[in-house]
Amino acid sequence: MKHGLALDEGFGIDVIYLDYRKAFDTVPHNRLMLKLMKLGLPDNMLRYIRNFITGRKSKMRVGLRGNFSEWAEVLGGVPQGSILGPLLFLLFVNDLPDWIKSEMRMFADNKKLWCKIGQVNDSILLQNDLRQLQHWTEKWQLALNPDKCKVMHIGHDHATAYELQRNGKPRVLDESYEEKDLGVLC
Repeated sequence: MKHGLALDEGFGIDVIYLDYRKAFDTVPHNRLMLKLMKLGLPDNMLRYIRNFITGRKSKMRVGLRGNFSEWAEVLGGVPQGSILGPLLFLLFVNDLPDWIKSEMRMFADNKKLWCKIGQVNDSILLQNDLRQLQHWTEKWQLALNPDKCKVMHIGHDHATAYELQRNGKPRVLDESYEEKDLGVLC
């Protein structure tokens, strides 16, 4: 359901803004290649992409008083300063909406999900979806940052709260009253 329609019909909305920890830098190469193979990319394109993302040297190294560490091989991530890197990231996370029942919008590494709230129990769907997203992150090794994930309550005063696991313990998401929103809400 579109947000505007839910509000017009007297429902509230809870929107959860998700933050992935170093999203572009932590995409596991082997898992990305697995997803690209499942998409049916031709072998020559898969080889090109594998060569593009592997064997790169880190652009950063440690330096102290004129002494520098060796360049380190990058074992994960997609190059952000390229055209192909962000596209590969989007292909990697493209199946996220398949894991949930709530509405979801994605823009690069910014993700948000929401559902309409007419009563406190409506929040169960959104909490279940958060659990599903954590299962996805465990399977595909792209970690959420619970400290930066936020919830915004719009148009209701029901006592809804949401949590993500952090170090095996539940962490209630902080409420937000203002967010930079890079995606369309409805």
